[in-house]
Amino acid sequence: MVMKQLTILSMLLLLMACQEKKFDRLEREAREYTVRNCPKVIDQITTLDSIVFHNDGSLDYIYYYNVTLTDELREGFESVREGVREQTLKGLRNSIELKMVKEAGLNIVYVYRDAETGKEIMRNSFTQEDYQ
Repeated sequence: MVMKQLTILSMLLLLMACQEKKFDRLEREAREYTVRNCPKVIDQITTLDSIVFHNDGSLDYIYYYNVTLTDELREGFESVREGVREQTLKGLRNSIELKMVKEAGLNIVYVYRDAETGKEIMRNSFTQEDYQ
């Protein structure tokens, strides 16, 4: 009985150590991607500023975008929010690049800021239940 409990405890500790290594790797890769590739132009108005993941227990893997808004776009932005969320979730569900992030069960967060003011204009946060 004691041997069985020790075996189970050993397996749990091993799994926790592997998870910790996975989180450390995700943090390093997010930092390295940002240094190598950001800012990265996505389209005419959107630029990926950085990807951030801190292995601090928050479980948030965050993409920060800057959006260049004209007055017309600023006024109409509210009407496209839900569509942006739906399209982002669809892309997230199909993303091969985020396989390891999704397997780790992280929350994937997309933060959009006004490029002119730096003010957050939209945040879409997806949990494992959303993207699986």
